[in-house]
Amino acid sequence: MSAIKTGFAVLLLMMLFSCGEDSTGPSAPGDYLPLSVGNQWNYSISGYMKTADRDSFPITGTKLTSIAGLTTHQSGFDLYVLKDSSYTIVTTPDTTFTNTEVITEYICKTDTEYRIYKDTVTTDYELLLKLPVVLNDSWVPKPDEPTVTRRVQSTTSSITVPAGSYSDCVDLRDTDTAEPGTAFDIYISRGDGAVEFIVMMDDSTQTMYMDFKLTSSIVN
Repeated sequence: MSAIKTGFAVLLLMMLFSCGEDSTGPSAPGDYLPLSVGNQWNYSISGYMKTADRDSFPITGTKLTSIAGLTTHQSGFDLYVLKDSSYTIVTTPDTTFTNTEVITEYICKTDTEYRIYKDTVTTDYELLLKLPVVLNDSWVPKPDEPTVTRRVQSTTSSITVPAGSYSDCVDLRDTDTAEPGTAFDIYISRGDGAVEFIVMMDDSTQTMYMDFKLTSSIVN
């Protein structure tokens, strides 16, 4: 099953594009993912979940992503430690379900790629972003998920979120040929990072929609 569909574990993908500045709008162009220890980004979560009988339940929550430190891969290159803390709530007429999740990953940048590693030992990685960013470029982000494709859908999207209004955003979309009802969109403002990401899942058992909007961020 694709990682972009595994219930609340979908939040794992959200941390991958978390970079920005504390402002009311875009900063000057720079790295898509400016990396510095101590940076942090806050998101609000809204959405809904529908069951097979089409009952709809709201989803709310928050997410905090931070660069917690700098370490070294056993192969000798630097890795930034990304810590992602999310809190989600699903409310039904009978009860309220909550989910708290803390995930740690490791990111590095080369001249041509941003890479995400699960630890400091393994050599496999997720190809987060290819450089330079080119419209309609696509790639398989994870070698163990060959049915998932990431594509540059736009380089000129305009997005407004609580943190401000951003133009010329890159829109990346993940799709899975094995699960055609699932998609994951990430909107990235160069120099500010991810300003919004949206998860959509629809199959015979349930429908889920989650929208993550940048509310504030701090870059040292």
